[in-house]
Amino acid sequence: MTLIRKQTSIPIQKETDVCVIGGGPAGIGAAVAAARHNKHVILIEKRGFTGGNVTACYVENPDYFMAGTQFAPEGIYAEIESGFLSKFGNDNVRPKKNKSFNSETLKCYLDDYLLSNGVQLMLHSFVNDVICEDDIIRAVIIQTKKGPAAITAKTFIDATGDGDVAYAAGVPCDIGRDKDGKCQPGTVAVRLAGANVKELLTDGDKLQKITKEFRAEYQKGNIQLTCKRQDIPFGRLTKAGIISYVNYSCAYGIDPTDNEDLTRGEIECRKYILEIVQYLKTHYVELRDIEIASIAPEIGFRDSRRIHGNYRLTIEDMEDRKHFQDAIAVFPRFYDMLSPDGIMSETSDFSGKGYHGHIFEPVIGNRYFEVPYRCMVPDKINNMLVAGRCVSADHVAECGLRAVSLCSLMGQAAGTAGALAIDNQVSLSNIPIKTLQKQLINDGIKIPMDQD
Repeated sequence: MTLIRKQTSIPIQKETDVCVIGGGPAGIGAAVAAARHNKHVILIEKRGFTGGNVTACYVENPDYFMAGTQFAPEGIYAEIESGFLSKFGNDNVRPKKNKSFNSETLKCYLDDYLLSNGVQLMLHSFVNDVICEDDIIRAVIIQTKKGPAAITAKTFIDATGDGDVAYAAGVPCDIGRDKDGKCQPGTVAVRLAGANVKELLTDGDKLQKITKEFRAEYQKGNIQLTCKRQDIPFGRLTKAGIISYVNYSCAYGIDPTDNEDLTRGEIECRKYILEIVQYLKTHYVELRDIEIASIAPEIGFRDSRRIHGNYRLTIEDMEDRKHFQDAIAVFPRFYDMLSPDGIMSETSDFSGKGYHGHIFEPVIGNRYFEVPYRCMVPDKINNMLVAGRCVSADHVAECGLRAVSLCSLMGQAAGTAGALAIDNQVSLSNIPIKTLQKQLINDGIKIPMDQD
């Protein structure tokens, strides 16, 4: 059964050079890069704040895997990290998480950062449709309390994480695993108050020990909680007794693009939160007085749609360190995929392709992979790029592409490319790649560049 909606005229609320949809790390990188290359930029975000999963889902230590390696964040993300820590410091008393963000303070920092870089913010603006003509996006439609409104631009960048704009524009997409479309679980993190800081730090880092004990007891069959997750990662610990997140409650079998599944996932995860909080209170004297300080504003996902682009990056490309003449980012080889089935074997390499347990492979030596520009260019739509975890890749490669700082690097490349396309009056698939690479290098990105 369907309904026919009557034809209506939609007012054009704003016109701009570059319109970026999604205010997470990819969108921030894209918006700032385009603005710094002298373009008028509007950044559209559905929430009341930017930061994506870092602020909305409490992913406060996103590049933990780089610690102790030869790699370090680059570009706009590195600028944000160093600027934030310089201004606000690190209130984490745990010894091994000295670059954690305070996600609440980061919301404020990003407001100033984006505005000072000339980005026009449009918050509380959910894009729910696009208007296309001849493989060109003429406008995106946002839903407001006053009704629908249109934003027109010369270049659009989809940094929604779910490929929402690309999907609405008719770009073919894959979702989840190649064989069955199953995605990694969605997680709702919880923030706790009332931890006994002195006791937690008396003999090393007790939170780290609790994580290891929990996994060991779970695998012995001694823990009978409802959630399948065997890990219980903890975030910052402050002098005030705040544990900034417990990244535990996972809902499996959820389609991140289905509103009924999202509803089920949110409710399910909140039940798991009550269970794990009670478990911690009763099993650890250091946590007996904890209470829920806040629950993350929304369920967070690790993967969903991936576009069909001009090139599909594969796990074999990443393993072989394949060199691309249009490389726009180089990143340490790091894979992390929570099993879509909830089969949480302690460690499993990528050879199982995500069908046999949890993939987790840390950074090894100087192992890295390159990301080509072409995987951000959709098969159709000439004036849009896609940046972030929804680029063109296979489902295993995506678990190495989804890192926060890499999403920011892809966004920075997309924003720079969008500005170049306008300057050269060409489609995004025909920009001068060498010029793009030279500009990225000038902007502090370390990428290989073939000689002419």
